[in-house]
Amino acid sequence: MVKKIVFFLLFCTLLNASEFEQNCLSCHGEDFKFNIIMKKYTLKYSSEERIKKAIFEYLKDPTYDKSILPLEYLKKFGIKKKSELDDKTLKKMIDIYYNKFNLSSKLY
Repeated sequence: MVKKIVFFLLFCTLLNASEFEQNCLSCHGEDFKFNIIMKKYTLKYSSEERIKKAIFEYLKDPTYDKSILPLEYLKKFGIKKKSELDDKTLKKMIDIYYNKFNLSSKLY
């Protein structure tokens, strides 16, 4: 029974990772500084709920006002394109992103 549970958890983890790779890393790549972006969101919004809401709202309708990146960065690289993911998938990707890069998971 324990082996089945471990296998199931491993399978779910790999499935989520591959979805994140497909939906996020396919454009951003492995070297994108997700941890820096999460740090900026944490400093500005502090709570998990507020961080996820801000990310969701930005990805659904990216604007300069909603961005947490410096204006110089946005001038150089431009504003992100609107996400084409449906709301359910987008929220799932944000959950994966948050769980993978939130600062509290890095504290010991």
